[in-house]
Parts: sequence; structure tokens; C-alpha cells
Amino acid sequence: MSFTVPLLVLGGLLFYLETPLPWPNPVWDIDTTLKFSELVVIISLMVAGLKIGLNYSWKEWSNPFRLIGVTMPLFMLVVFLLAYYLLEFSGPVALLLAAVLAPTDPALASDIQLNKKQEIGSKNVGVQYNLTAEAGLNDSLAFPFVFLAILWSQHDSLDYQQWKTWLGYYLVYKLTVGIIVGIAIGFAYSYITTKMAKYKGLKIQKAFVAISLTLISYGAAELLEGYGFLSVFLTGLFAHYHKHAKNQSTESEPSIGFITDVERFFIIFWMIFFGGSIVGGILNFNTIPTLLFGSILVLIARPLLGYISLYKSGLNAKKKWAISFFGIRGIGSVFYLTYAIKYGNFSDINSLFSIVAFIILLSIVLHGFTTKRLIPKLTND
Repeated sequence: MSFTVPLLVLGGLLFYLETPLPWPNPVWDIDTTLKFSELVVIISLMVAGLKIGLNYSWKEWSNPFRLIGVTMPLFMLVVFLLAYYLLEFSGPVALLLAAVLAPTDPALASDIQLNKKQEIGSKNVGVQYNLTAEAGLNDSLAFPFVFLAILWSQHDSLDYQQWKTWLGYYLVYKLTVGIIVGIAIGFAYSYITTKMAKYKGLKIQKAFVAISLTLISYGAAELLEGYGFLSVFLTGLFAHYHKHAKNQSTESEPSIGFITDVERFFIIFWMIFFGGSIVGGILNFNTIPTLLFGSILVLIARPLLGYISLYKSGLNAKKKWAISFFGIRGIGSVFYLTYAIKYGNFSDINSLFSIVAFIILLSIVLHGFTTKRLIPKLTND
């Protein structure tokens, strides 16, 4: 059993015992949730980037790109159609749900991702690698569609000017800035610290390097109005650049252990409050159609669409189904939802929170009880 399931129970118990904590009532506070979920996601993205590094060829990146280029847009289309026709939500709300539920979560999925930094001679190219790379990429690439939903919510329809703004600014400009800033900061860090390693008197506090890189990369990208999530992930990848080029370790490599511990601490904190919100009634706004909607997405749509995208991937059938099945939704979805509610003009807010909370709960419980059994069997398969 994953550690997340007992934490859910603990959170529910603490809420039931009326422990004096700032519990949701029953819907999460927008500002607090937005800031905290944002912090958890960027730390998780840095962890994912550092674990992968630059040890994988373009061919080995093809499967994560399949999940991003095929599974993600098809999944968004299914979510939009079901939300629009089955749940009878408006177009902007249906699109928001599609964008919010599209990314797999880099935080709650940590149990099924790479558990250590990868090296050329012993890198993982199976289930864990593909899930880590997918989470790192798609938690960044969902943002343009969140902004499209926000734009739509502020107008009766999307005219030429809105589409032009979205394509030029929210899609092309912000993605480009995120990519450039992320690569530049990762490369610069790798170059500078490699040069500094020649001077024996200089010591770098490795424990705090990854946290610092996370905040610098995210802050720089956001300051330039780019996508900070994408920037952080790419910074994590390129922080290994010179070590990878020379195939050697350096004393200046960021410490994955410390930032992983920080990530785990935040996840524990978040899970306890999520468990409390479940007992507190955040699911009360669900209906039979919304429960059916969430179940279809988790149990049918993601596994099926994931398998379709990996059909000619070269992986065996077990790994294809495992990668397709473990599409966990979590803290990233909460961030996108609260961001859109804060800056957009959406109706059905309570229903949106309930739907997303149910899908996250279903993902946590379902994957929590299967992760420990399935992943070890598939790792060396």
C-alpha cells in the first residue's frame, strides 16, 4: 500500500476529532490552496527533472512524447465531450475540466516514478521512466488550455482577437520563454559549478542547491511571463549537462535526497488536509452523473488512450497497460483549478471542486493499493 492512503485516513480522523487545524469548509480556500499547491508542484517537477537528467536519447524520449502528443489531447477531448454533453456544463467549464484533468501528477505519482538519479550505465527505460517524463512534461503543457478556458469564461465566445492572443501569447510566447529560461539556468548552473569544482577551497552546500534552482528558475520564468512549471523541469534536466557530456560526477551536483525529502514532507501535509476535506464534505456536491464521469476517466479513458498511444512503442503489453493505468491526478489539478477560479469567471465552482476531489481520491485509492505490487514486478520485466 502506498503511504498516501494511510495519510488520507489520518486526515479524516483528525478532522473528525475536531483537531484545531485550518480545515477546508468544505471547499478549499482559493488563495491558500493556490500558493501551497504551486509550491508542491514546482518542487516535484525539479525532482523529476533531476532524476531523469540528459541520459536519454531522442528515441527513448519518443514514448513520453507519445503520451503527451496523443494521450493528452485525446483525453482532453473525451473530458470536454463528457463534461459538455453528459454533465451539461458550459463550454468554458467543460474546457477547464479538460485542462485541469489532463496532466498526470508529479507529486502524488512519486511512488511510481524513478526512485533515484539515472546514470548512463543503469538507466531505467521502462514504466517508471515513462511516467516520470510524462508527469514532468504534461504538468507544464496543460497551462495554455487553462488560459484558453479562462479567456472563454470572460467572453460569450472566442473571436479572432482572443484566438490571436491565445496562440501568440499564451501558447507560443509563454512556452518559448519557459523552454529558454529553463535550459539557460540549468546549463549556466552546470557550467559555473563545473568550473568552480577546480578550486578545492570552494564548497557548495549541495542540500540547498536544488531548492534554490527551483525558486530561481520558476521566478525568472514567471518574471518574463513564461511558463514556470516547464522552466523548472528543464532546469532539472540541464543541471546535469556538463556532467553528462563528460560522463562523470562532480561535487557540485544538486542533492536529490534533500529536495525529495522536502517534497515528501509537503505531500504528507497536503494529504492530511485532503483527507480532512473528504470527511468535511467536499464530495457532497457530486451527483450520480459526476461520479460516473470521474470513474469513466480514471478506469476507462486514461488506460485505453494511453495504451493506444503506446501501441507501437516497443514495450511489452504489461508495461503498456501499467503506464496507461498509472495516470494519477492530484495536486497539479488542484493548482490549475484554483488558478482558473481565481482569475476566470466560472460558474459551478462547488461542483468543479467536488468532481476534481473525487477523481483525485479515486486515483489515490486505486493506485495506492496497486503500486507496491505491480511496480516491482514490472521494473525488471
